[in-house]
Amino acid sequence: MTRKAAVLGLGYLSGLLAASFLTLWLSCTAGGILLCFGLTVLLVIRPERKGRLYAFSAAALCCGMGMLYYSGYDAFVYENIAARNGTHFEGKAVIRDVRAYSDNRAFCTARIAFPDGKKADIGWYSSDGELARGDIAVIAGTLRCPENTSFFDSADHYRSRNIFLLLDPDSEEYTLNENSLFHKLKNFRAKTAAIVRKYVPSDEGELIIGMIFGSGEWQISSQAEKALYRSGVGHIASVSGMHMAVAAGIAAGLASALTLSKRGKLLLITLVCALFALTADMGISVMRAFVMTILVYSAELFRRHNDPLTSLCIAAVILTAGTPFSVRSASFMLSFSGVFGAAVLAPQLTEIVKRSIEDRMGSKMSGIGLLSALTTAVCASAAVIPASALCLDELSVIAPITNFLLSPLFTSAMIIAMTGAVCALLPFSWLSGGLFLGAGALCRPTLWAAEKLGSLPFAYLPSGTRIAAPVIMLVIITAGAAMLIMKNRSAVFLTVSAAVFTGAVSIAVYRAVPAEYTKISILTEGKGCVIIISDGKYSSVIDLMGNKGSVKAAERYITRNDTGTVGLIAVLSGAEYAAPMYKAEYPHAGLITEDTENGLTYTAEENIIRFDGIIIYPHKDCFVIEASGVKILCVQRKCTPPDEHYDMCIYDCIADVTAEADIYAVTEKRYKGRVPASAQVYMRGGEFAAKDGTLMKEEERKWLR
Repeated sequence: MTRKAAVLGLGYLSGLLAASFLTLWLSCTAGGILLCFGLTVLLVIRPERKGRLYAFSAAALCCGMGMLYYSGYDAFVYENIAARNGTHFEGKAVIRDVRAYSDNRAFCTARIAFPDGKKADIGWYSSDGELARGDIAVIAGTLRCPENTSFFDSADHYRSRNIFLLLDPDSEEYTLNENSLFHKLKNFRAKTAAIVRKYVPSDEGELIIGMIFGSGEWQISSQAEKALYRSGVGHIASVSGMHMAVAAGIAAGLASALTLSKRGKLLLITLVCALFALTADMGISVMRAFVMTILVYSAELFRRHNDPLTSLCIAAVILTAGTPFSVRSASFMLSFSGVFGAAVLAPQLTEIVKRSIEDRMGSKMSGIGLLSALTTAVCASAAVIPASALCLDELSVIAPITNFLLSPLFTSAMIIAMTGAVCALLPFSWLSGGLFLGAGALCRPTLWAAEKLGSLPFAYLPSGTRIAAPVIMLVIITAGAAMLIMKNRSAVFLTVSAAVFTGAVSIAVYRAVPAEYTKISILTEGKGCVIIISDGKYSSVIDLMGNKGSVKAAERYITRNDTGTVGLIAVLSGAEYAAPMYKAEYPHAGLITEDTENGLTYTAEENIIRFDGIIIYPHKDCFVIEASGVKILCVQRKCTPPDEHYDMCIYDCIADVTAEADIYAVTEKRYKGRVPASAQVYMRGGEFAAKDGTLMKEEERKWLR
């Protein structure tokens, strides 16, 4: 069996991925069953080593080991570190990673040592945006565990980066090593971005910056960003597997065209990928993609048979060996799938196309390097679709088509932009500026096509039903198992197609079943909230915050949960900022603010707002919502609310306000009021179901993490 490492590696990674969805007890149970099954077959039955049963049993054994390893790491490593939640830390640390948001705000990570000698990675927001890796931080503050909120799945995000604690600094001092390589790289990126914005001061220029440095550096408009992701080409500004795979594919095609030796080909690919990693700040996703890509392409030099899948699995196992939670990180999943598409699928597609053309022409095909680069881009784009469905709010249905049509444009633009970035090292800014103008000329039709294609009604689908994630996980595992066990390509194709079709039908049926209740969702991050009321047909948004975070949270929730057409939007705070953003996203919705001049305001108590079974009664500093027979009181400031009994009271303020309710939701973490001890209290909001005058908390799936 020539793919032993691939069988074992895919089984192990499948176990990690499955365990990341299942609860601890279910993961341990399933892992133990698979482990016993594999051992029983291999040690007792002893099938033929080259047979399918042997491969399946070995994969099941490694899958069980992966599930148990993930669960054991969760129980004995993560929980041990998370138990330090609320403790005080003071000490020195070397910064390991920095993401700057402005001149006075950046997110830093570092490894610290506790008094008992144990170490852990922590993260914090610094007041200095000029920091870089290698700088020294002297910090003091309280450690806390990140939590998932409706605005951002903070706990899941940081767990996937192996960061289990965040620090709220009471004091912070930094010593900058401005002569270090990382500071020079930071200055280089700033200089290059300034040149791009000077010569291409538009969304095209921001797309160029995203291509070479990642979306963390660009300042593209929200409309253009949304168009890119909905059309399926947003990954071109997320430097990871796709970018590294395309760069490696281009280098491999060039090496083939130059007829370089195996060592020369590997050296060229390594140099190109290293240059790309340096310009992209050597981020976690970039380095994962770099390691995977080099191991894949080194297989031809160090192994008798060149098997990219085996090399890719070895690299993935190495990268997850010490940090199993990283299997659910967007960077790892997109890197793995991108390199899989480029290194495993693309060569097969290239060979098929080449043979087809040569059979028709009757002679050998020229320009194989260009064909290899094109198929690399297309296959890498198609392979990231399952990972995108898990990591992103929307799934682009037309992604393979748009990537096939646009890959020559953005691949060429990326090559020219990278050349321009290298030329930015020279004192002649006009030289790099001219190259950036050329790249911008290619980005312009890319953005235009993305906007047109992304606006099609069938271009994208929401990916956030409760069953979408486990269904996609099962489809991925089914595809991997089919590739390993079934030797017949037609059988593999039919099996994978059936799994995809069944999954799509399951999600569609789940969405099509009409809800017999009204869903009331309270999105909060501890500094205010957004209330979304939906019945499956229409949804209403009541924004008590009015900032960029609240608008994005509402849009994300509506997109992921497919709540129906947005009919009413009420912005109670920050209307001058939030209202235009809502209007641009939902132009047909009725928009009401504190300054609305049509008689529907939030200051006159006699006014009543009605929309599709939802009634809002405004009062001074509070308002009442009626939906499906339940009454919800929302308190914004110190006031005396109407003397009634409510099904729920939402305290979105700091002051103590007395109200009688069955359920209390406290959305302001600094709330100083009193809540009856006998009442149900939800400190971070949540999702509730209202039906026939009864309000209840929606049941969560107990078998999912």
